Formats: sequence, C-alpha cells, structure tokens
Amino acid sequence: MTLTRGDRLHWGLKPLVRLYLNQKFHLQILENPLESLEGPYLLLGHHVTAFDPLMANLLSARLIRFVASDVNYDAPVKKFFLEHLEAIPFSKNHADSKAVRLLLKHVEAGHPVGLYPEGGRNWDGETERLIPSTAKLVKLLKVPVYQIRSFGGYLSKPRWASHFRKGKLQLAVRKILDPEEIRIKSAEEIRILLEEALAYNEYDWQRKARIPFLGKQRAEHIQRLLYLCPQCGSWNTQKSQGNAFQCTACGLHHEVDVYGFLQGSGPFADAAAWNRWQRVALGDLLEKGFTFENPELSLEVIPEGRPRTKEKITLIFQRDHLTLKRPSSEEILRFEDLGSLSITLLDVVEFYQGTTKYRLVFEPEKHMSVKLFYDLLALLLMKGSV
Repeated sequence: MTLTRGDRLHWGLKPLVRLYLNQKFHLQILENPLESLEGPYLLLGHHVTAFDPLMANLLSARLIRFVASDVNYDAPVKKFFLEHLEAIPFSKNHADSKAVRLLLKHVEAGHPVGLYPEGGRNWDGETERLIPSTAKLVKLLKVPVYQIRSFGGYLSKPRWASHFRKGKLQLAVRKILDPEEIRIKSAEEIRILLEEALAYNEYDWQRKARIPFLGKQRAEHIQRLLYLCPQCGSWNTQKSQGNAFQCTACGLHHEVDVYGFLQGSGPFADAAAWNRWQRVALGDLLEKGFTFENPELSLEVIPEGRPRTKEKITLIFQRDHLTLKRPSSEEILRFEDLGSLSITLLDVVEFYQGTTKYRLVFEPEKHMSVKLFYDLLALLLMKGSV
C-alpha cells in the first residue's frame, strides 16, 4: 500500500502526540488489537474529549481517517492539520453524500476509517443517541468494526467544563463485528448491537474505580448542561463559581467533588442522572409555554454558494418560532422550516433553513443554557416531523 502524505505525517507526529497526551491524561492502554491490524476497518467510539481521534491514532499502526464536523475547518490551524491528516469533513445531522463517498474511497484504498456515532462529544458522561444511519454505513462499508472505549475521558474534562482535571484515562479496543456478521445481519440488528456496545456511563465506572480527578474550578460553567432546579423547578437559574454552583431562585447549593460527583442537598449525585430527569421535564415546559430572550448573541449565516455574514442579534425563543432581532429588522424562523439541528464545540448550535446554515454561539454567563436551547429545539423539531 502506497504511503500518503497523511500516513507520513502520522508517523512523524506520533511520538510528540504520545508525549503530550500522556502528560495531559496519564494514559493507560488496557487492550489494543489495532497495532497489528492490516487492511481497512471501521473504528467507532463514544465521544468524550476533543482529543479522542488523536488517542485512537496513538493505538493504530496506520493513520485512521476520522470523520470531522465541518465547523472545525473554520479555524486555520485546525483546518491545516485536518486536511493534512486526511480527515473527512461532514455537516452534522445533514445528509452528506460526499462524506460517504470519501469513506468508501479510503476503505477501497485499504485505509482504516473512524467516526463517533453520537455525532459529537456527549455532555453528561453517558452515551447519547446514536445517529440512526450508522448501521446502514456499516452495511455499506463491509469491513471489520472495532470499538474504542475510554474510561476517565469524560471526567478528565467534562464538555461543559472550563478546565482540565488530572486523573487517569484508560483505553481499550475490541472487535464488535466482522464482515460475515455484517453480511447476514440486518441494518436494524446492527443498530441494536451498536447501541448495546457503545452504551456507557462514566459515573457507573467511577463508582467502582474511585479515581480522583484533581483540578481547579470543577463546577465552572456547569450551567451549560444543568438548566432545571430539582428543588424549586426554576429554569435557567444555575450559576457556578469555583467548585460550587447554586440555584439563584431558591439557593439550592452543590459542589463538584474530586471524583466528579455532586455533593449537596439535591436528589442527584451526578450530572447524568440530573440531565435525564430534566430532559423528561421538557414536555411540561412545552405545555405551559415559554419565552427565553438572549441579547447580544453571535449569529453566523452561511448561505450555500454565497458569502457568510456575522453579527450580534437578540434571539427570542418561543414555543412556535425563533425571532432574530436586529437593530432595524426582525427575522422569524418557523420550526417547520428548520432541520439538521446539531450542537458543536462548547456553545455552538447549528441548523438549516433550506440550504442556508444558521450558527448561534451562546455564552454561559450571558445567555440561556446552550443545552436547554438545543434540547427544546430538538424536541420541537421532532414533534413537528411526526
């Protein structure tokens, strides 16, 4: 097999990347069949850190070409490395036939490929819903499927958090499907198998592992994720500082301890349990109605084939529409016209109206919880499609 520019860069950077990641995460490899694999394969994993593709490539003797969200290409440095490492750009939750063609091209060339079927990093340490078309992609590629598991990755830096914590991160790889199994199983059977294989809750693991994750400001910006108070039922009232956070409406107080658990008088011991409860409560909020106003919010509009625009707006979120309020005009976005909703990086929510992409950037100290906005809008779009 001919080595590409990406293969050579992979080998050149690998020692430096290993040194950096070992220092940052205290890596421990539990199981790794990738170092001796030949031929193409598909690597899947639950997505918990921004460094997951780098860690996976440390374990592989050959460069794994990972699918990467197109928003990463907006930063020049990221774009340089993604292009040179032959990453496969795609638009989240948006039909992207070009990405599928590139995956097939790499597999036909004998290259390993990888992706994270959640579509992005999970927020609370528990695997989120997988993109349904993943099973169909497995059927299409017809190559062995491996799973990489990360233990301690989420607690090293929860997606909502401001700072890293020093603990331990363990990695393990196992095969979950071979080509013969893929041939005889239906896409639905593969979907169920993938959901079972990739299901993971970091807090369940931590209750047994009891590994301390030391760091400063362990609760900072947890309001990105936790948006409903379990004591008084107030929405969007959590405020954080240092290792603690509290509800500004009733004063319910919590701290995040060195193991990542929540200490306080509330009913939840971890963020995953709290998040499961608050998402169920969204139905009540829809029934009652709501208005959330977000001043000075960054908006980027990306029309197909035309220059993008950036501006500050006031975003008003109501039960049947979004209002984008500008100094001299207003734009109404009806939910029935929107699609391909996704959440990227820390505070970026994207969706499409036709072929135009809208990109909103929430600030945790100024705006509503980015997860509340996303979860509510996702529920409204789902109800509109039924």
